[in-house]
Amino acid sequence: MTFGRIAGLTALLVCAGATGLAAQEGWVVDSTSGAVVPMAQILWKPAGPETDPVDRTEADVAGRFRVPARWSGSGWFEVRSLGHRPLTLSRAEAQAGGWRFSLEPDPLELESVLVTAGGRSQRRSQIAVPIAEVTARDIRRVSAPSVESLLSQMPGLQSQAGTPTGSNIMIRGIGDARVLVLIDGQPASGALLENRDLSRLSLSGVESVEVVKGPLSSLYGTDALGGVINVVTRDPQRGFRTDARVLSGGGGRYESEATFSGGGDLRYRATGSWRQQDQVPGSDETAGAFARVWDARSTMRWLGTDDLEVRADVSYMRERQKWPVGAGFSGFNDNQGITAWTQATLTHLGGEWTVKALAQDYEHLFRQSRGDAPIAGADDNLQDERFYRGTLMYSVSAGSHALDVGVEGSRREIRSPDKILENRASDQQLDVFAQDAWDVGPATISAGARATFNDRWGNTVAPTFGVTTMPAQGWRLRAVAGRGFRAPSFKELAWDFANLGGGYTVQGNPDLAPETSWNVTAGVEWAPSASVSLGIEGYTNRIENLIESSFIGNNPAGLLVYSPRNFSDARTRGVEATGSGRIGLWEVRAEYVLLDARSLADDLPLDRRARHSGRVRFGRTIPALLDGLLVNVTAHATGDAPILGIDGSGQASVIDTQEAFLSVDAAATLQLPRSLLLTLGVDNLLDARPGGWQSVIERRFRVGLEARDLFGR
Repeated sequence: MTFGRIAGLTALLVCAGATGLAAQEGWVVDSTSGAVVPMAQILWKPAGPETDPVDRTEADVAGRFRVPARWSGSGWFEVRSLGHRPLTLSRAEAQAGGWRFSLEPDPLELESVLVTAGGRSQRRSQIAVPIAEVTARDIRRVSAPSVESLLSQMPGLQSQAGTPTGSNIMIRGIGDARVLVLIDGQPASGALLENRDLSRLSLSGVESVEVVKGPLSSLYGTDALGGVINVVTRDPQRGFRTDARVLSGGGGRYESEATFSGGGDLRYRATGSWRQQDQVPGSDETAGAFARVWDARSTMRWLGTDDLEVRADVSYMRERQKWPVGAGFSGFNDNQGITAWTQATLTHLGGEWTVKALAQDYEHLFRQSRGDAPIAGADDNLQDERFYRGTLMYSVSAGSHALDVGVEGSRREIRSPDKILENRASDQQLDVFAQDAWDVGPATISAGARATFNDRWGNTVAPTFGVTTMPAQGWRLRAVAGRGFRAPSFKELAWDFANLGGGYTVQGNPDLAPETSWNVTAGVEWAPSASVSLGIEGYTNRIENLIESSFIGNNPAGLLVYSPRNFSDARTRGVEATGSGRIGLWEVRAEYVLLDARSLADDLPLDRRARHSGRVRFGRTIPALLDGLLVNVTAHATGDAPILGIDGSGQASVIDTQEAFLSVDAAATLQLPRSLLLTLGVDNLLDARPGGWQSVIERRFRVGLEARDLFGR
């Protein structure tokens, strides 16, 4: 897509936005400073027996919102914004106040509703595990192309290059296959042979991203050893709404996205997107390289009765990567995957019964060519992964307890010619889990456990226990201890691959045991005033039975033989400190992370883990000629990190340094007429270019235009 096409799409969005109908307007402001509260959520509840929000709109960057004509009659408004206490008032009160909603600051954000920590909606004040949330406001502000590039800007999280391409996220020094990636609570595709790549996960149609910093295997099972990343998509709303977005930026970056949603008791939402960048994530090569991703996501919700809700989701992803591999050849990765799942929730026998069914298919194909496209029909190495899972869960509230119990069955299958023994492998698994959260005075105590039985690698149990309390006004304490595990992958169990040119072969090990970890985290948060909050948290994580490839001898043909073994231990520990508040009309947030990550087997630091990192962000809304200008300036600092390799004596050692990196980013969003939003940004404003990094680092600009609720009422 050229800049001319981007301009044409921009003009189309402007014309479409101009057709919007005028509606009654309101504003959301901060009660302490009087500053507008951008992008607050306004929910409408008609008078009647229903207690859950049934419709929603959103304020723009100037704190302004339109009251849809369908919001008529008596009812209640609920206004939410991160960092503020929710506000509830009747329609009569809203009209009497001139549709001006004034929110009180809440530095501890006690009423933020999160879903990942418990597999269901919970208030932040009830959650003991450390969890971070990237909101829709932050996603717009950063305009990141993927989940990986969004999360890599958070202190305590680092990007990790894949082999030969792709990128993953390390949480507190633990990454790769040891971080579980979910979309709406369901596993992301492409993980059975450790082919995880967060750079392929688009942010189109995404409402927020929640990150659990620590193991949560008691709820989610395998791979949640280092943490959990859950991408939460937007809910469909009543009526009819269309949104569109286009963006262009440095490095050959182009993006486009369109969404439509609506309905009544049967609601729907569908989002399609396309993006390209002249670089393959995880590689520092740019000559002739590119990555293109096509995404389609859809959901339907039936809310026809008070006792039964049904949801069905289908998503499709297609990706092509191209990068130079030497001798005039280019490598091509072609990936595509489809995920379909459905869920029914029935209120019966004093609680909620939830039934889920998931089916997933993912294909990966690597080819080489001297041309601009791979050779047609060269698909002998097509890798196909399939995953099926069914879940039954019962949730009940009994007195001060909120109890969930469930059972889950799954089957995994993979076909990989010339790489897996007998070209295919499969396993079956049964999980039984339970969790409870109960209030004891000012404290909420939580406990849970999951027992896993797998017919290929064996059995394991993962418990967790936590407590959170508010002993005094403005104080919150929490602590949690939990066990995580990662089951050995098909690659580690059944790999059978020979590289004759390299003179070696890799063989799987069917006797591998799961990797396990014990994590302890404790933190305290203090809000000395309505506009300031401070927090500090310490953690330690001991990982045992790490699976690593080792040399075991030569085969009869003289090739070196490598095979994975459980023989390594590691430890990560550290401190995270945060502070947020207001300086005049400026919102300020600062974070610092100290990380100590070491291999205990050879007493070496873990590869590319920076000991120090931090972030400082300033932002405010500035009155402008039009409705408002929201500006943000962020400084990210990452200290130097060791690069490990094999030295001249054949031993693992520190062979180089990944240099420290200071990136200053700036972003602005400008509200235009008719619900159009202009976004401008620059990453790495100072054009810092540290050495030793595994990706291209340079200054890059971007510009985008978003049209929200094109034909809104």
